[in-house]
Amino acid sequence: MDPVFIIGTERSGTNLLRLILNSHSGISIPHPPHIMKNFSTLEPFYGDLGADRNFKALINDVVSMVELHPYPWEIRLDREEVFRQSCGRDLISVFFAIYAQYLKKSGKKRWGCKSTFMLYHVAAIRRYYPHAKFLYMVRDGRDVALSAKNSIFNHYCVYYTAGLWKKEQRIGISWLKNLTSSDIMVVKYEDLLGDPENSLKSICGFLEEPFENRMLDFSGEQEAKKSGSISISWKNTARPIISDNAGKFRKGLNTREIMVFEAIAKEEMEYFSYPLENIFSKDAERNDAAAFKIWYPFGEIFLMLQVQVRHILSDRNNLLRFKKYLFLNFVRFSRLIKWKMKSGNMRK
Repeated sequence: MDPVFIIGTERSGTNLLRLILNSHSGISIPHPPHIMKNFSTLEPFYGDLGADRNFKALINDVVSMVELHPYPWEIRLDREEVFRQSCGRDLISVFFAIYAQYLKKSGKKRWGCKSTFMLYHVAAIRRYYPHAKFLYMVRDGRDVALSAKNSIFNHYCVYYTAGLWKKEQRIGISWLKNLTSSDIMVVKYEDLLGDPENSLKSICGFLEEPFENRMLDFSGEQEAKKSGSISISWKNTARPIISDNAGKFRKGLNTREIMVFEAIAKEEMEYFSYPLENIFSKDAERNDAAAFKIWYPFGEIFLMLQVQVRHILSDRNNLLRFKKYLFLNFVRFSRLIKWKMKSGNMRK
């Protein structure tokens, strides 16, 4: 069956939706190691992937990264099987083969991916899977900004979060306009919280899967318990759906932060029917609120340090997170050096 992709912006409830769908008897969605995000810019530095040596080097590095994923997978990937099962000689084919191997060992019939960054790779996915299903998760960006301030996986300062949210909603909106309703479905986080059963029935209808009551009890599954225990950024995923976990930005963000977010992402908020708290009386006022301020980088660094320290003291995946960080930087550096040396030799 064609795969399922949960796309959107980080901190939009995509981990919640992953765990709910993963509890379905026919769908397997592992926690994402973000293969395309981490390797798409590196792919050209492996040279001609038509050559087995280069392609196997790419496979080895990608699998090594998955093995260092801070949210460990329960399976040991077979590099040779990834090589044999890749449907093409490119990174996304490696990605597909790895997920297919995970599916095979899960015993289910359909795999899915919760890497929100696949939003940037929809066209590439559709070249191989023209009937893939995309669940485009949307959450009030101001709540995204509030959540982001306490998570290690994103920007921290509202100014930067607003810019990213705006950018990714614009990409998502373009796909909503270019794909059919049988290819892509908007899932609003607030709807999922407010009426989970009907929301999930609609999602299952879109995916052409039967609705299962067990999806409403996802928090009792081992995968949800594992998720909540690994990082404080995922602690809510081990709990039942928190129906009132929306609109918290009104207390968690100050007036200036709300104004900044709305000034930057006004059009996209209006597209998804999120009402503004601030009605700007003139363009100059909005432009001022949206303008870059010199203290924003310092605020970003300060919040990052606070959050990183809190996670170091609380999370049990810090060693793997650090190892993965070192590994990816080593791969980037070594591949770039090899590519430059080869390019230099070729020019000579």
